[in-house]
Amino acid sequence: MSYQHDRYNGHHGGGGSGGGKGRYYRNDRRDREHAPERPEAKIRSALIKFADDPECEPIDEIPRLARYLRDHLVSSPAAIAEGLRTGVTELPFKIPFYAYLLSYLDADLAQEPSDGPRTQLTGVLDDFVKGFQAYVDSLKWRELRLCIQFFAHLVSLRVVAPASLLAVLKSFIAVLDEPGVSYTRARQAGLCAGEGVLRAGVALHAHDAAGVNDLIAALKAFSDGSSQAKSLVAPLVRSYDNPEDVEVDLPDCKETIQCLVKSLVDMQDASFERRPAALPEPLPPVMAPGVEPLLFELSAVLVPPDALDLEGEEISASGPVVEDGQPKPPLKQDVPYVYLSVFPPDMTPLETTPSGYLVRTCMMDMLNIYEVNRKEGARLLLDLPRWWAYRTFKGRDDVKEEEGKETMQWMLECTAVEVCENVQLARPLLTIPSTAVKTVLSTAFILPTAPHSSVYYYALIAELCKLSPTTVGPAVGKSIRKLYKLLGDEAETEAAVLDVEVARRFTEWFAVHMSNFGFNWVWKEWIPDLSLSPHHPRRKFIRRAIELEIRSSYYDRIKDTLPSDFHAPESLAVPPEAPLPNYEYEDSQHPYFADAEALLNLIKKRSKIDEVVKLAQTMVEHITSESSSAEAHVIVRSIAVQVILHVGSRSFSHFLNAIERYLALLRLFSKETQAKAEVLDTAGRFWRRSSLMVGIVFDKLMQYQIVDPSDVVAWSFRVGNATEGVADGGLTVQGWEMLKAALDKASGRVAVAKHKVHTVKKEEEDAKARLKASKGAVVDDGMDVDVSIQDDMADSLDSAALTAALKAHATLTRDQKTALVRALDEFVSYLGFSSSAGTVLRHESWQSRESWGLDEWSSWQTWGWYRQFCRAHTSQLRTYMNTLESVSLSKLDSMPGADANASAMLKSVWELSLSGE
Repeated sequence: MSYQHDRYNGHHGGGGSGGGKGRYYRNDRRDREHAPERPEAKIRSALIKFADDPECEPIDEIPRLARYLRDHLVSSPAAIAEGLRTGVTELPFKIPFYAYLLSYLDADLAQEPSDGPRTQLTGVLDDFVKGFQAYVDSLKWRELRLCIQFFAHLVSLRVVAPASLLAVLKSFIAVLDEPGVSYTRARQAGLCAGEGVLRAGVALHAHDAAGVNDLIAALKAFSDGSSQAKSLVAPLVRSYDNPEDVEVDLPDCKETIQCLVKSLVDMQDASFERRPAALPEPLPPVMAPGVEPLLFELSAVLVPPDALDLEGEEISASGPVVEDGQPKPPLKQDVPYVYLSVFPPDMTPLETTPSGYLVRTCMMDMLNIYEVNRKEGARLLLDLPRWWAYRTFKGRDDVKEEEGKETMQWMLECTAVEVCENVQLARPLLTIPSTAVKTVLSTAFILPTAPHSSVYYYALIAELCKLSPTTVGPAVGKSIRKLYKLLGDEAETEAAVLDVEVARRFTEWFAVHMSNFGFNWVWKEWIPDLSLSPHHPRRKFIRRAIELEIRSSYYDRIKDTLPSDFHAPESLAVPPEAPLPNYEYEDSQHPYFADAEALLNLIKKRSKIDEVVKLAQTMVEHITSESSSAEAHVIVRSIAVQVILHVGSRSFSHFLNAIERYLALLRLFSKETQAKAEVLDTAGRFWRRSSLMVGIVFDKLMQYQIVDPSDVVAWSFRVGNATEGVADGGLTVQGWEMLKAALDKASGRVAVAKHKVHTVKKEEEDAKARLKASKGAVVDDGMDVDVSIQDDMADSLDSAALTAALKAHATLTRDQKTALVRALDEFVSYLGFSSSAGTVLRHESWQSRESWGLDEWSSWQTWGWYRQFCRAHTSQLRTYMNTLESVSLSKLDSMPGADANASAMLKSVWELSLSGE
C-alpha cells in the first residue's frame, strides 16, 4: 500500500523531479528496459542472428540451433516460422543454411517412434507457406523470389516435394503468356521461376525433365522478344546504332534475364548433373533406416493481377504515388535492367554462369534490403565468403592452389562493386573487393533510373573503403580508370562509349568519393587528355568533376590539389573564378547603380511590399521618359530580380526570406511569357559561376509559380548550356539538369493534385453513404420521409472542395502537357533539322570522331539526352502521346529541311520508348 501511495504522491503531488516524474518513474523505465525477453522473441532472434559471429562456421552452428528449435517446436511453431521467414527475406545469403537447418531437424525428429514431432515441423512449414501466400497476394516480388529460393533448397534436401515446387514455378511462368502483360511483371515472374530452377534444377530435372525444359524454353522466348528494349537502355552506346536494328551484344553490357537464361541453358546442356559450384553443399543428414523423406507439399498459387487505381493506371504494390502530400519516386521501370560490367571476367564472377549469376543476384538483393542501413550492408558484403562454398572467394591470406583442382576465388571487393564461375587454375585469383564494387556501380548506373537514390550507392562504396581500405581502394581505382576510358577512346574506332546519363552519374560519384577521402587522385594521369577537343567527353568530365568537387569544399583548396597543367586558362579545367554571385549593379559607374541601390536599401530594411512596389513603378516611369516602356520594364525587372538575389546570396535562409517577402514584386514583372524568360535569364546571369545555385533559384521560382516549368524547359535549350560552350539549341549536362527539374516539378504537381482529387472524392462518397444511412434510421423511427428528395440531396453533395481540386488538377495537367510538348519540340527542332545531328549518326563519322568539333559533340550529347528524355519520362509521354506526335514529331514530315537519318532515329527512339515492350 505504501508503494502505491508513494507513486501516487510522486506523480500528482510534485514530490519528484521533472514535473512529478521522480525516481519511481525512472525505476519503472529501467524495469521495462531490463524486462526478460519473451520466448517467441528469443526464437526469432536466434534464427535471425544465426552464425553472426565471424569466427564461427555456419555449418558448425546448425546442430546447436536445431536442438534449440526442437525444444520449442511444440510450444512456438509460429515463432519459428516467422523467424525463418524474416531470415529468408532479409538475409538471403543464409538461405541454404536455413534449408539445411530444417533438413537436419527433420532427420532428428524422424528418429522418434511417433509421428507427432514431425507433424509439428509440418506445421512450421504450413505457417511459412501462409506468409508466402501473403507475399503472393500483395505481389512482393523480392520476398516471393527469396522464398522460392528457400523452397528450392528444401527440394534438393527432400524436405519439399519437387512436383509441388514445379507446379508453383509453372504458375509464375504462366504470367509470361498473359495478354498485355507489362515487361516489369513478366520479368519479375520470370526471375522467380528461373531462380527456383537454377537452385533446384538437379532434383527438378530428375523428377520431370520435360517440365523443366519447358520452363527454360518459355524464359528464353521472353528474353529473345525484348532485345530492342534492351538496346534502348544499354549503358554503352554508339551514335550510329539504331535501337530498332541492333541487340545488346556489347561484352561489357549484361541484362539480368539474359544472364539467367544463359546460366540455365548451361545447366541444361550438362543435363543438370550438378548444382552451381558456388552453393554451399553440406553433407545431407542421415535418415534412420526405413524412414521416408518428409516431401512436404506446397500449396498451389495463382499470381494475382497488378493493382489498378481509380483512374485505371497501374500502381505498385508498395503503395501510392504520393506519400505525406509529396510525390514518391518511381518504384519500378518497365524496361530491362541492363548493367555495366566494369571488371573483366578473370577478376569477378561471370554473370552468365550459374555460380556467377547467383553471387551477383545475392549481392543485388542485399543492396536493396540494406538501403536503410548502408554500414551494416557494407559489413555483410565483405563477410559473404563465409556463406558460400569453400574457395568460392579468395581469403584475406594467400591460399595455395590445390593441385589439379578447379577453383573459383573471386575478388569479392570488386564484385561488391560489381557482381565468375569455375575459374581454372590458369586464371589469376579473384577477391571480394572487386566483386562488391562492381555490383554497386553497375546497379547505380542502371538506366533510366537506379533502383534507389544514387547517393546511397556512392555512400556504400565509401563505407566499403573505410572497412577495408587496402583491398577496396585499389578496386575503386580500377573502376574509375575503366569508366574514364569508356568516356571515349578514339584508338578503338568501333568502341562504344558511356551513355551521357551514365557519364553524368560517374562524374557525380567520382566527385562525391573524392570528397570522402581528401580529394586525393592521380590527376597527372589525365594531363595528356587536355590536348583533346574542349568538347570531348573526357574534357567535359574533368571540368564537371572539378566543379562538383568545389561544391563539396571551396575553390582554393580544390585548385591546390590539381597539377599546374590544369590551372592554365587554355585547359578549361578549373573555373576562372570561385562560384560567387555576379551582381551587375555593384559598380558605382553603372548607369542604373542609383536605382538598384535605392531598391536594395528598401529591401535590406525589410520595408513593406507596398513601398517596394511603389518605388519599382516609379523607376519604370522615370526610365520610360528616357526610353520606351518595354525597355523600362526590362531594366527594372533585371534590377528587381538581381537585388532580391543579392540580398539572398548570403545564405539559403536569406534567399527564402527575401523571395517570400517580395513575391508580389516578382509577380508584377513576370506576367507574360517573355517576362518570365527574362526573369530566368537574369537569375542565370547572377549565378553564372554556380550551376548549383541556378538550379536552386529556378526550383524556388517554379515552386512559387513565378515561372512555369515550360519556361525553364525553353531556357534549358536556349541559354542553359551557354557556360559550357555548346552549339545553339543543343543540350549538355547543365541544361539537362534544368530540363529534368522542370519536368519533375510538373509531374510532381500533377501527382499531388490527383491524390487530392481522390482524397476529396473518397470523403464525399463517405458523406453520401452516411446521409443515406441516416435516411434508413429516420424511417425506423416512424417518420415520413421523401426518399427521392434524400437521394437527390446525396447525389448533389459535390462540394466546393471537389470542384477546386478538379480545377487545380486540370490546370496542372495542362502545365505538364505544355512542358512536355515544349521539350519534345526543342529536341525535334535541333536534332531533326541540324546538319551535324544527322552527320554523327553515320558509321564513318563515328569512326573518325577524333576530328569532331563543337557542332558534332553537341549533337552527340543532345542525342543522348533525347534518349534519356524518352526512356525516363515514358509514362508521362504515353499520356499525351497523340498531342506530342501531332505537334512536334509531325514537323519531320511536314516541314522542309529535315535530315532523313535524324528523322528516322528520332522516330525510332520515340516508338521504342513508348511501345511498352
